[in-house]
Amino acid sequence: MPIKFESFPLKLIQKGNALAWNPVDFDFAKDRADWRNFSDAEQTVLLRSIVGFLIGERAVAHDLAPLQQALRCERGRMEEEMYITQQTYEESIHVMFFQNWMDKVLPEGAMTRITFPAIDPRATLLGGELPRAMQALSTDKSPEAQLRGSVTYHMLVEGVLAEAGYQFFYRSLEGRGLLPALIGGIHNIQRDEVRHIAFGLYFIQRLLRDNPELESVFETDLARLKPITRASTLSFYEQFEGNMPFGLELSEFESLFEQLWDSRYTTIKKGELVEV
Repeated sequence: MPIKFESFPLKLIQKGNALAWNPVDFDFAKDRADWRNFSDAEQTVLLRSIVGFLIGERAVAHDLAPLQQALRCERGRMEEEMYITQQTYEESIHVMFFQNWMDKVLPEGAMTRITFPAIDPRATLLGGELPRAMQALSTDKSPEAQLRGSVTYHMLVEGVLAEAGYQFFYRSLEGRGLLPALIGGIHNIQRDEVRHIAFGLYFIQRLLRDNPELESVFETDLARLKPITRASTLSFYEQFEGNMPFGLELSEFESLFEQLWDSRYTTIKKGELVEV
């Protein structure tokens, strides 16, 4: 069966091909200089966020394969399977960027200074819900399992959690002209993730359209996952107890969470494709 070049997944692939980037093509000199001028508190919060993104990118690069395998078992899903292939590649590029930035910018011994607070037991989106939903697809390739996986990964991990994380970097650094290589890479990563989110919203819409009985599963899962996603998104900021470095405010990210959640949900319910 010929592939459909006019299909939404293949249009996203062509967009990704045109915007491909190399994670090592950055000048890190100013980032190294900027790093030495941050306070201990600023270095600590940046390290926590950067390492958190590295861990997250590694996790999603690992966790995509079962969804691709589930699509491979169906007929007529070649375009979607092909897009997951590109997405896996792009997640690997993101892993390379964060690791390369750390290798090129951080002084020796910097990582020994980073301490993570106890993990909020409510904040289990990345370490619990994501691998559980995606690994379930290894044995259950049903539309319901695909829906759970894509909701957790595309809609929530990428569409809410990561998007809030980008704003932390932009609001902390970009307006001050700090860490330009890091900011440049994050802009490229977010540009990739916009396509990933667009695919996920399209995919969830397609599953709901083809399987209307899954509407109740979708709504029930979202009701269960919203407090988990909120805790995973905000626990990083709540730990500073009103004294967040760079002059940021918890309320900024509380509002951002609600905006992102509502935007993803509304797009899916309206059945609109996301322009990228």
